[in-house]
Amino acid sequence: MRTLMIAALALIATPALAQFPPPGIYACTDVSGAKLGTISLLVAGDYQWDTPDGKSAMGQIASAGDSVEALTGPLAAQHWMGGFATEMGHTRFVFKTDAGEVTCGMPPA
Repeated sequence: MRTLMIAALALIATPALAQFPPPGIYACTDVSGAKLGTISLLVAGDYQWDTPDGKSAMGQIASAGDSVEALTGPLAAQHWMGGFATEMGHTRFVFKTDAGEVTCGMPPA
C-alpha cells in the first residue's frame, strides 16, 4: 500500500517538475542582438547573472507553468518577467524588462 501511495505522489509531482525551466547557462541578448550577459539557472530557483564586463550577482527566480519572474537580485530590480518554451531539448526565454525585451537561450556548443 505504501509503495502505491509513493508511486501516486510521484505521478502527481512529475508534471510540475517538467514545468520548471531546466538548469543551465543561458546567453541573453536585447532586441538588437547586443549581448547583455548570461543567466545560470540553478536548482530551487537560484540564479547567477554574469555581465560581459565580469560582474556577477545572485538572485531567485520563480516559475509557474511556462511563466517566470525574477523575485530577488539584479533581474528583479529590472522587473524581468516572461516565459519559456523547450523544443527538441533547447530552451528559450523571452522576458519583458524595464529596458525592453530580452531573449535568453543556451549558447551553441
